[in-house]
Amino acid sequence: ENGQFFAGLMLFEGVAARSALIVKHKSDQTGYSVVCGGADGAIHRIPLKVDPETGMVIDKENPFLISDTTETAVQPKHTGPVMCMASHEDGMFVSGGQDGALRVWDCAEDFSESENNGEQQTAKNTPKLKTKCMYALTGYKLWLGSVCTDGKRLVSDGGENSIIIRDFSSDSGTKGKPSL
Repeated sequence: ENGQFFAGLMLFEGVAARSALIVKHKSDQTGYSVVCGGADGAIHRIPLKVDPETGMVIDKENPFLISDTTETAVQPKHTGPVMCMASHEDGMFVSGGQDGALRVWDCAEDFSESENNGEQQTAKNTPKLKTKCMYALTGYKLWLGSVCTDGKRLVSDGGENSIIIRDFSSDSGTKGKPSL
C-alpha cells in the first residue's frame, strides 16, 4: 500500500539518524540509493534493489542491495551532526552539517568484480559504492540549518539568522565559480 512502512535498517549504533534522502544513480538510470546522515557526522549510502523494468523495489522484506560486509559509510564525515541533505541532479547530493559545512557529493557505482587480494570477491551484481566529496563549502560559524538546490545554486540557512546563496551556473558572470 502507498505510504505503508515496509523496511528498516539500523545504520548507527547508539546514534540517532538526523536526515535522509533518495538519490538516483548517475550511471545506472534505474538504480537508487538511500543516503542517511547521523548525529555523529557520518553519512551512509545504501543502494536499493530496484527492478529496472518497473522501477519498483524488488524485495520488500530486504530492499537494500548490501551484504554484511558492505561498507556503506562515506568519507570524510562531518565533525557535527548531519542536519540536512538535498539532491537535484542524478548521482549528486549535498549534505549540511552542524559543523557549518556543506559538502557536495558525487555518487558512482562499480559493478565489476573486486581484485583477488585474499578476501572473498564481490559479486558482480553487488555494487562497490564510490561516493566522492567534490566540494566542502563553509560559511556558518554557529550551525547550518537547511539546504536546497535547483542544480545550479545552493541555498542554505544557519544560526546567524542569515541565508547564503552559492551560484554555480555558468550564466552568473562568475564562470562557474561560487558567488555570494
